[in-house]
Amino acid sequence: MTLFAGAFHLHSAQLPPSLRTSLRRHLRSQDDSTGQINVQDVASFFLVKWDSGAFQEPAWRHAQGGSVTALAGDPLLLVNATRPSRARQLDRLVPNGSAPNDAELAKCRGSFALVHHDAQRQQLHLATDALGLRSIYYVVQDGCLIFSTALRLLEAMPEIRKKLSVLGMAELSVFTFPLAERTPFEGITVLRECQTLTANRAGITLHNYDDWSKLQTSPNTLEEASRQLHENFREAISIRLGHDQRTYSFLSGGMDSRAIVATLVDMGREVEALNFSPQDSQDQRYAQLFSSETGGRCHLHCLAGGVFPNFSFLARAAKTELEQRQSTGVDRPAFIWSGDGGSVGLGHVYMDTQMLAHAQGGDLQAAVTHFLDLNHMALSSQVFTRTARQQLPQMLWESVMCEVNRYRRDDLGRQLYLFLLFNDQRRHLFKHFESIDQHGLELLTPFFDTAFLKSVASTPVQWGVLHRLYAEFFEHLPEFARKTPWQTYPGHVPCPVAGDPGASYQWTPTENKNEAFSARRKTSMALLRSLAHDLQPPVFSQARVGVAALLHALGLRDCRHILWRLELYQQFDTHTRNGKT
Repeated sequence: MTLFAGAFHLHSAQLPPSLRTSLRRHLRSQDDSTGQINVQDVASFFLVKWDSGAFQEPAWRHAQGGSVTALAGDPLLLVNATRPSRARQLDRLVPNGSAPNDAELAKCRGSFALVHHDAQRQQLHLATDALGLRSIYYVVQDGCLIFSTALRLLEAMPEIRKKLSVLGMAELSVFTFPLAERTPFEGITVLRECQTLTANRAGITLHNYDDWSKLQTSPNTLEEASRQLHENFREAISIRLGHDQRTYSFLSGGMDSRAIVATLVDMGREVEALNFSPQDSQDQRYAQLFSSETGGRCHLHCLAGGVFPNFSFLARAAKTELEQRQSTGVDRPAFIWSGDGGSVGLGHVYMDTQMLAHAQGGDLQAAVTHFLDLNHMALSSQVFTRTARQQLPQMLWESVMCEVNRYRRDDLGRQLYLFLLFNDQRRHLFKHFESIDQHGLELLTPFFDTAFLKSVASTPVQWGVLHRLYAEFFEHLPEFARKTPWQTYPGHVPCPVAGDPGASYQWTPTENKNEAFSARRKTSMALLRSLAHDLQPPVFSQARVGVAALLHALGLRDCRHILWRLELYQQFDTHTRNGKT
């Protein structure tokens, strides 16, 4: 659990003192004395790093001549099939006196962010993992490169001038995340998957240390592919597990967390499993049935969910309450196994056979159109200004097509998969890492393992859609994992074990009941109040927002989605008011 931030002057000039102070002040969002702070402060370079101590080693290295290297996360760079310490991994990734080693970076299986300042050559290097999951954000202003592993730090710094990105905000309102390297702000960029940044007097250069367009050899059959994936998955769990004998894990009624817990139990480990599902739901009931089949090695704790905008805070609150009631005996209580990444990475959700039919026919545009329609991704531009209505839909379409074509494949359907992997999945744990110094949890995520995902990406995409490959993968799990039912997606490969008809289903369509007049009035007033905000850039039409408020108050049209988008713009617009003009 690590955060780092810093600044580097491209022309070797003195950094402004206020910049150093601001970076140090805003590094943490929690005002306490926990963890360890390391600082490197020289004329043209400043780096500050906070480490919780969860990994029991800070991965911070000074070298002769004043150079410094630091890690956030765990690269999981294996040496002779074993996982060395983070300090030893750091030595291999960035040998003393050298720049980061591309070949070694490409071997990493974990999620990490790396910073290396070469004092003698006056160079800065930044790098992130093969998926870009552990983000590094950066901006260049007044000759200074300012970077951070948390976007909130750059948002909070008054020294950084900020302006909303028209395209970044449009993408955020459609997908809930900006695409590509964009953020909600112009000029603030995030490193991409497998990407390294080098900064020196000559400027800034980016390059990829690995290439996802290169195909691995695919097994000849679906069964062979599922067997190989299961072997990769067990390896991914084993290298993250280390010497732990008892561990925490999330456990729902679905496939992802069950695959993890079943593998841990099969390896002889004890699991303290956390479930936050509603009473009498399939998610809760199926977790209970599965737990009963583990021979007492999985101890299930069904806990209240509550309202938490960030799931990691819910997990921390529940775990804290549990530990106050009883001793869990978990070896590393700050670590929790999580099934994040399984549904897209292996399950190929958001894709269907019709989309693949378009792709296999060579019509990528039709495939993308179907993808957007299938997942109800639209801009809702009715309340935009005329200019925005004319320009933004085309800009959004072009940005999607650019991302889909980022990695060319003969299998066009696989390009859509990689689009999801390097956009949806890459941003999936954004909230977790943004607040990691507050909740203090480190997630163990084997479905994000690089070798595992590369094996998935090497298979024909038609094997993967609708959980077909996942269902075959499940056949290689221990027998006890397949004795009881699990929850599946509508229209995907069904569970072969009879379910509980009395348990509520997560994806049962809910009735869209009309709001009462008082609720409609409250929403309409919120829409009207939004007209007082001078949002920049001026995307919204005040007249059209006013009409939407009236239609909503009269019950003629549901305009709650418009309020959500306005509030989203207002939320990020407030950060632009903090920067210098």
